Amino acid sequence: MTGGAIKLDMYLEAPTEAAFSVLGKRLQAVLEENGIDLDGRFAAGFAAGHVCGITFATAPEGRYRYLATMVADSPELPAGYYDSLLVTSAKSGLPSPSDFDPAQHRAVINETGSFSGNLTFAAYMQATHGTSLGEVMRSGAHLKSIAMVAAGEADLAAIDRISFSLARHAVPQDVDGVAVIGRTASHPGIAFVADAGLPDPVVRKLRATILEFRNDPAWVELQAILGVADITVLDPQNYAPMASVAA
Repeated sequence: MTGGAIKLDMYLEAPTEAAFSVLGKRLQAVLEENGIDLDGRFAAGFAAGHVCGITFATAPEGRYRYLATMVADSPELPAGYYDSLLVTSAKSGLPSPSDFDPAQHRAVINETGSFSGNLTFAAYMQATHGTSLGEVMRSGAHLKSIAMVAAGEADLAAIDRISFSLARHAVPQDVDGVAVIGRTASHPGIAFVADAGLPDPVVRKLRATILEFRNDPAWVELQAILGVADITVLDPQNYAPMASVAA
């Protein structure tokens, strides 16, 4: 659900539309019940929703109020954190990320500013394998990157763990065409946020509504699709180190 006062457009594909619609309606009800003008101007661009962790980490003061974070269902990760899975072609791909040679191979990113699909990908390859990504291709979306790798159009991509779970449901044939050969460092996941100008009681009610969503059948559906186990509240300062990756 996106548009107007509510922004829930991340991890939004056909399999997740219904669940995010339920959450969006609940958040909108909180705003309406507390007299918030849904057509008003918000510093965040919306009243409540979610943003990429790097967007939150680098935002100017006075734009967002942090609410909560989904928990990836992985024992390898701290609660509320996620990583990117490095994928190559299942048929003729790279044995390891260390075999990537920018002079011979092509990496694909979703967007230049994407933290999970580009920034942490490039940082990992440089720090761990001493190589750059070289001249990258741009797909425009994580699921499109998976499709390009599966089709042999690219040799390596970084797909955030939650997007990869979503892809299993949205484009299973493409997921079958790739193999996971590594993972990047972990960082806090996408952040549920509110506009910083909202009154404190409304912010608290929005956070409570997100946490209460875990009792809705739609959350069970979302868990299965996105591979998430819970929703937690992190210290907002946990996001700050992400800015150094983007520097």
